Amino acid sequence: MPSLLAYLVAIAALDSLNPTTTAVQMYLLSTPKPVPRSVSFIAGVFITYWTAGLAVVLGASQLTINLPGLPPSLMYTLQLIIGIVLLLVGWNLKNAADSQEAKRPAQLTIAQTFFFGSAATLWDFPTALPYLAAIERIVRSQFDLFTTMGVLAIYNVIFVFPLIALLGLYICLGEHSLNLIQAINRSVQKWGHKILRVLLMGLGILLIVDCIAFALGRPIF
Repeated sequence: MPSLLAYLVAIAALDSLNPTTTAVQMYLLSTPKPVPRSVSFIAGVFITYWTAGLAVVLGASQLTINLPGLPPSLMYTLQLIIGIVLLLVGWNLKNAADSQEAKRPAQLTIAQTFFFGSAATLWDFPTALPYLAAIERIVRSQFDLFTTMGVLAIYNVIFVFPLIALLGLYICLGEHSLNLIQAINRSVQKWGHKILRVLLMGLGILLIVDCIAFALGRPIF
């Protein structure tokens, strides 16, 4: 369990490097009365990501119950596919990221920012490859429901931590933090995709190596 948590924490930290949600959070903090909107946005992202992850884990777990004869090699095959896709996505991330621009909510009510966070999360969920890699490992561990809910909650707290940190910075420093937040935003725009590219490729290689090690009878994880 401790090694699994360490693995999930590392993947969640990678997953949290999301330039789009970070840019939206920075934008919300620059609007009048930003705290309620920012909290609502974070809640929308967290609840939706956690719920979607739980739904996938429960569905996959039910499949393994109904098909108890599934060999471990099948899960490692899925891991190999995820690893290869992560490697390819990381390799091509730069060009894809340069053509995208962070969308901002047209309206700024608390309810609208919540649903904007929720909708943006659902839109990105099919391509949330680090999360899918974490879910595959959770399914393989066969936790009970409450443990699964707790592990996913830990993952998602880490996932939204950069958004919480930005909000905390604003609460502590007030409007004096906006210049610092803008500087952070410029750094994220300049380096975020490059760092994410390297980390995605690194995770993909790690998953592929683990599958090769499994085939040789000595899995890493």
